Amino acid sequence: MKQKLLAAVLGAALATCALGIAHAEQVAMTSSAPVKNDLNYLIYTPQGYETSSETYPLVVWLHGGDQGGSDIEKVRSRGLPKLIADGKQFPFLVFSPQNPSEELLYPIEKVKSALDEVVSKHRVDPSRIYVVGYSRGGFGAWALAEQYPETFAAFAPIAGGGNRHYLNRTNEKAAFWVFHGTSDDVIPLSDSVILYERLKTLKRDAKLTVFEGVDHSGVELAALNDPELWDWLLKQRLQTTPQ
Repeated sequence: MKQKLLAAVLGAALATCALGIAHAEQVAMTSSAPVKNDLNYLIYTPQGYETSSETYPLVVWLHGGDQGGSDIEKVRSRGLPKLIADGKQFPFLVFSPQNPSEELLYPIEKVKSALDEVVSKHRVDPSRIYVVGYSRGGFGAWALAEQYPETFAAFAPIAGGGNRHYLNRTNEKAAFWVFHGTSDDVIPLSDSVILYERLKTLKRDAKLTVFEGVDHSGVELAALNDPELWDWLLKQRLQTTPQ
């Protein structure tokens, strides 16, 4: 019975081929769909910028998860933009893009595209572009380090995480300063430790600061209020011209 059934199926297949019925296929195509970049962002220019002809360092600030969406004023409520709003001055430009999603990670390609636009419109030293990110923005900082290694001179991820398997793609000349708190119950300290240890294995310029007894919300300002962070950051410079 089985032999008769197999013969019938084979016969039907051969008949189909003989009739010239088209087979299923997959065709290579290229998408022409436009990608809209609608990121909102804040841009800070330091005192004296307008009257100067010099180029300036630029810090990319990536905020935490609760400032995402479409209301740009939420970005001013915490982190580096909050320090600026409260009157603190810095000797560099600050580009603070808003994550358009309240739930998802930063769209890294859009962040890079918007950064390129900012750099084209301002006097930015291309060898001194840095990334500082907190929580969800810390994940973004690690992602930028892996996806655009020739752009940034230094990274300061605060209470973030990422994929250690792609850290070999980071720039050998870039520097990293990782921050985390021991009492973080949102993003575990181990997430930063694993990434830091991988960087050291790769012989990258990296250091780790762990704040004892500091939780997830507290580590943001603990890192940003450390004057050594900014002194260290401004000393970093790419040896080659970024792309």
